[in-house]
Amino acid sequence: MFSIDIAGIAISVFFTISILSKQKRKKADLLLLLINLNIIGLLVVDAIFHIKLTHWVFFLLNVLPLYLFPLFLIFALETLQEKIHHRGRWVLIFLPALITSAYIGSDLFIRHRYNQSQLEQLYNHPTLGYHLLCKGFPIVFIVAFIWLLKRLNKYALNIKAQYSFIDPIALNWLSNSTWIYIFITLISLLGLITAQTQILPISSLFVCNTVGCLLFIAIFYTSFHGIHQYTVTEYYGTKTPLPDQTDEGRREQKTAETNIQIKYKTSTLSDSEQRLIFEKVIQLFEEKKLYLEPKLQLSDVADALNISTHNLSQTINVTTGKPFYDFVNSYRVRHLQKLLEDPSQQKFTILSMGFESGFNSKASLNRVFRQDTGLSPSEYLERHQLRQVSAV
Repeated sequence: MFSIDIAGIAISVFFTISILSKQKRKKADLLLLLINLNIIGLLVVDAIFHIKLTHWVFFLLNVLPLYLFPLFLIFALETLQEKIHHRGRWVLIFLPALITSAYIGSDLFIRHRYNQSQLEQLYNHPTLGYHLLCKGFPIVFIVAFIWLLKRLNKYALNIKAQYSFIDPIALNWLSNSTWIYIFITLISLLGLITAQTQILPISSLFVCNTVGCLLFIAIFYTSFHGIHQYTVTEYYGTKTPLPDQTDEGRREQKTAETNIQIKYKTSTLSDSEQRLIFEKVIQLFEEKKLYLEPKLQLSDVADALNISTHNLSQTINVTTGKPFYDFVNSYRVRHLQKLLEDPSQQKFTILSMGFESGFNSKASLNRVFRQDTGLSPSEYLERHQLRQVSAV
């Protein structure tokens, strides 16, 4: 297990240096830096714990995770471009860690002077106060992480409603990281409870080893993706903020459901108005082929039609049952199908034809094409060529 701690420390140091080497660091980068430093501290303490349990090791093993969770939560909200820092609300997220630090610190260094055997007894059989703090607050963070997953789900719906290419701003990795931290918290809680109550023949040391391995995975995954992540503003600019970043979007999201039809069933647009708007959209796409623009935004189409993005978004969603992202990419798929079926285009690669069709990456091209047709572009081309041969 000592080797795992060393490997984890090395990984975190590497990412720490990488973040510090960035020329333009964002708030999210600085938070990711603090997360890595927290992990380094926790792994160092865990390595010392395998040698000897001291008062400071006991203290840090209990409190450092309670600082890690709020750091990750604020990092996630910053990546989502949520304004958690306003009005000092971020301080509230650290209250569990501060309260626990004060309680354990006063118990270890002021109220009592535990000898080695008493300290080990306290670690293996904590008092009620330790149980409430060290096991109650992680449950609070689990609830917070579940809330975060809901925010990430709303974010995913929002970017699909606004943008035609979402790979650089999609936060699937952040959802996965959140699930990893939830899993680590559950393993830590259940493992320590099991070890301390002797329900199963496992030790607290075994639990720490397991959590250390999971943290190794978590920090690598989160840091690797977090360093390279674009925000919506960085990739698309500030022209079109996400719906929940505008006053209109905030009002809408108070009553919004994730189901698109429910979201817009109380629309102020009549059926005839929606049909008229949609006809104009179709005409615009057929004549000007806006879908060939790789970074096409909902606002670009709304500006061209001189209507609000809100009305355009709900018209597309209600009429087609698809968000803007899927609507635009269905046109790109049809355009690519025509190119694949055109003998004069066979001298070009599938990827170049995909770029010509408005796709912005090989990954999104293959994913969207398969989602729409059930086949990859190469499989579609092969079947078309087979049909041509059979026809002859």
